[in-house]
Amino acid sequence: MKKNVPKSRFLELADGNSWAISAKDDVSSRIAQLLTETMQLDSSYRKSQHSLIIKNGCSLAGQRSSGKSYPAIYSAKVLTNTDICQISSTQNNDELAIQLMKISLVVCREVEAHGGVLIHGALAEKNGAGVILAGPGDVGKTTASERLTLPWKSLSDDCTLIVRDRKGSYHAHPWPTWSTFMFGGTGGSWNVQYSVPLKAIFVLKQNPTDQAEPLGQGQAICMLNETTTQAWHVSENDLDEQKKQAMRLQRFCNLCELIKKIPAYLLHISKYGPFWKEIDRFLAPLN
Repeated sequence: MKKNVPKSRFLELADGNSWAISAKDDVSSRIAQLLTETMQLDSSYRKSQHSLIIKNGCSLAGQRSSGKSYPAIYSAKVLTNTDICQISSTQNNDELAIQLMKISLVVCREVEAHGGVLIHGALAEKNGAGVILAGPGDVGKTTASERLTLPWKSLSDDCTLIVRDRKGSYHAHPWPTWSTFMFGGTGGSWNVQYSVPLKAIFVLKQNPTDQAEPLGQGQAICMLNETTTQAWHVSENDLDEQKKQAMRLQRFCNLCELIKKIPAYLLHISKYGPFWKEIDRFLAPLN
């Protein structure tokens, strides 16, 4: 008798890395389906370099940080190219969102091992060129994304995954805003396999007037390092201090290489002004 083979979903990024994501049981199938819908994963078969297996059975207690409790996920690399994510059954939408986020971070972890980085920043596109609007959670990334006018397009409003291909070029993928599934939210859907060549990064700062200015490499790295830490804060609660420090060091080194090729700017952004004109001013010479 032919065994039932778990249905796989497929993810491929601009750096050439690809994943087959599969579920082992009914509980994990629900999670995999939500992941598929949110990240617009493919169901058609393709050969993949990495395997990510989701299964029920995590009995770890939730990690607690700064007064917040997060559902645990046990994630382990069992083979060079195979990761297993053990989850726990839950009907709480907030906990589901955290589980989805943590599973997606397994992909991000592999990307960062190859020179990429996950940044807390919105991704916008104009005429095929990608620009990241980075900054802390209260600086107005989502609002800025919503205010962009054509031909600008907002691809994500919270996180962007930057990958580096074999030639050393950088590409940016939109990444889900997992918080939109929490607190009664309806969530959303992002085509994470879509990418644009990354041309510039703008760190946002609220100001009465719109004005952009170049950042020095050292200043840019420090500012962006803070945004990457924010993007990973939930997952880092599951790591011991040694692993946490190793990942942060890798991320810092990746940012140092990134800023050598991708210019960064400080963008003073007003509440109602056409801030994108300041972006255009610096973006035009780069195209």
